Amino acid sequence: MNTVKASTEKLSQEVKSNGFFLKENWLTKEDQEVIRNYIFDHKPIKGSKESLACSNNKSFLINFSKFNFRKIKISLFLNKIAKKLHLKKIAEGILNEKAKLVQIDFYYNKISNEPVLDWHCDNAYSGRNNVETFLHPEDYSIKFFFYLSDVSPDNGCLSYIPKSNIITHALRKGIYEGAIKYSPYWSLKDLRNKVLNYDSLKYIEKLVDKKDLKIFLEHSDYALEHQNNLNKFDFSLKKGGAIIFNESGVHRGSKTKLSERLVLRFFYKKF
Repeated sequence: MNTVKASTEKLSQEVKSNGFFLKENWLTKEDQEVIRNYIFDHKPIKGSKESLACSNNKSFLINFSKFNFRKIKISLFLNKIAKKLHLKKIAEGILNEKAKLVQIDFYYNKISNEPVLDWHCDNAYSGRNNVETFLHPEDYSIKFFFYLSDVSPDNGCLSYIPKSNIITHALRKGIYEGAIKYSPYWSLKDLRNKVLNYDSLKYIEKLVDKKDLKIFLEHSDYALEHQNNLNKFDFSLKKGGAIIFNESGVHRGSKTKLSERLVLRFFYKKF
């Protein structure tokens, strides 16, 4: 087994099991410089985000029509990086199916004492009370966050609650099938209450290993009880490192108390 295949299988298994994986020194310094120069030429503001074109994306045609050749150039550059780093193969290993790149963007945050975003689940309908159409439980992204700035506890890292991806998948499946009545679960508090509801718990226990459920309940209880001391879920990475994660799980963007936060993001879904 070659080194790339072995490392890809290890990474994929870790994301399947715990929901995320940290990888150091993934982007070269030269690639980081090209990307950072492009981003800062755009004079980003707090919370700013810019989407870039993916392979076979109509955004290429839109940018051609607007003569935005610089954006086309950086988009092509990032697609080459995705290919060089085998992101599609990694996503397919996690999803167990063919995958497609559905979005590339960057995200920028200035120094702040406020969290980028508190604990939440993506694809949980933003906590709406009324939802007309429920998403299929397999409709989610594997996300690659490449840090272009150093991150650490209380300084821009994306924190993740292990095993939460497994629990939310079972919950979404039950809601989609009509076995569980929907109520908001976007926030960690609402999700935990939803999981502990008798009907939900009874359904989830049929699909999820008891150890995984126990780990999630213990971690989620800790996260809610220790809002000001969450180093348990935080991490440190130098720029060029990345976190790969299942967006269905519970995660948050920590405060950016020490430095600006700059992230390049690739999203993959089942083909």
